Amino acid sequence: MSRTASLLVSSLRKIVSSVLTFLGPSWDGPRRAYQPHRYYMRGPGPKWREKHLLDRTPASGT
Repeated sequence: MSRTASLLVSSLRKIVSSVLTFLGPSWDGPRRAYQPHRYYMRGPGPKWREKHLLDRTPASGT
């Protein structure tokens, strides 16, 4: 009886180990912390303004 129990426990341990190896990376959680400064967009810079807003005159009805 103990040989059968030992074989069953060994097989169960191998199965659990295989499942955890397969699913482990998805259960670890995020590897990197969110870094908002990497995705923060400040808007157009001075070169863009120089190129696109050179002739910006106010529309006056005079």
